[in-house]
Amino acid sequence: MLTRIYHKKDEQFNIEFFQDKEFKQAFNFENVENLYIELKEGDCTPIFKLSNKLWSLSIKANMFTPAWFLGLYDEAKLQTPLITLNDLENIDFSKYISDSAILFLNEDDADKYADKCEAWFLYQLNFPKRELNSQMDIRDYKKITIFIDSYTESEARKTIDIAKELKEKYGVEEVNVFALHCFIDLYGGVDYINAYIKKRNDFPGYLFFKEFINKIITTNSTGILSTQNKERLQVIDCYDIFNDYLKTK
Repeated sequence: MLTRIYHKKDEQFNIEFFQDKEFKQAFNFENVENLYIELKEGDCTPIFKLSNKLWSLSIKANMFTPAWFLGLYDEAKLQTPLITLNDLENIDFSKYISDSAILFLNEDDADKYADKCEAWFLYQLNFPKRELNSQMDIRDYKKITIFIDSYTESEARKTIDIAKELKEKYGVEEVNVFALHCFIDLYGGVDYINAYIKKRNDFPGYLFFKEFINKIITTNSTGILSTQNKERLQVIDCYDIFNDYLKTK
């Protein structure tokens, strides 16, 4: 079971750890094994401070955080390994993706997650001519979920093109997108019938269209989106994903 730990940085950049998000009760480090900490605005300092704190108390514990923006874990102590969403393999997403075949856009993602998929395909984006690679016939599936690691403006446009092809060429009726990380601010109608990319000059560019992408499923890993489950958008709490993963260990 994960234990949430909250942190606050003062004017002198000292970091304190708390039991509650209101920062009223100091964190109790007794008998901790798996700590869940959310970073703020890409600041990775709390991870290093937490690792050093655990090391000073001679505590061996796992540190879980949704996303890591430095790319290196070097300053984290060996006794306090850092685990992110990208470190998890064979995650069972059936809780969030039901009755759907999964379409991976690269071999790395297929290698990591396909074992938990009943039906999956690989979309060869880098071939001179795009093609699907699978022993199954994609025409047998009316619902397809495109899996991507990070949802950005360029990835959004890519999924629109693929969804359009799936519907028009292969007769797929419903195309959803599952993204581990979302880097786009979504806004629009209550049901996200029209959603947009918020550009710096406040000029909206279309993110997806009702006739191509039916629903986006993602996580709150970047802090851009809050947890929710609406008709066109579902945002999953990373805490729940890590907890489900730990139950399999």
